Amino acid sequence: MGVTKFPNGVGVDNDNCISGTSLILDGNTITAAEIAALGGTGLDSTELGILDGATVTTAELNTLDASANTETVTVAGAASVTITNTLLDSTAAGFALTLAAPGADMLGRVKVIEMTVDNGDVTLSLANVLGGTAATTCTWSDVDQALVLVGGTNAWHVIAESGVALT
Repeated sequence: MGVTKFPNGVGVDNDNCISGTSLILDGNTITAAEIAALGGTGLDSTELGILDGATVTTAELNTLDASANTETVTVAGAASVTITNTLLDSTAAGFALTLAAPGADMLGRVKVIEMTVDNGDVTLSLANVLGGTAATTCTWSDVDQALVLVGGTNAWHVIAESGVALT
């Protein structure tokens, strides 16, 4: 029975065992030596106290990995609905951005859109965004301006804004 290795070094085998150099559960680290002391090179679902048949995807493992959940947008187009952090880089020129309505899997998830490089304004149509004011457009005009959204059932909801212009 082989272990499937993911890009972050974590492996999951067919018995839903997690292996690698260490494992962190509820803030407690289990080292490879402690894993070996339990009788092998991996922990089975009974030793971990998790349900048999549980599965995990690479995307689920990377949910809290900021580097896996960050995109940089440099030209007109759509921001990802599923990536948490969207960085705006208008080095070449300003551009227009779109953001689709969140899917059911994004309910309650936070999305941050922040300008990191400014050489022109970036605008976002707020067709799928509610809250804040009755604005229809959000404009970033300077570095460090940000819009923080939370996914609802059919739209994004503004929970914070910093320096952006909502018009």
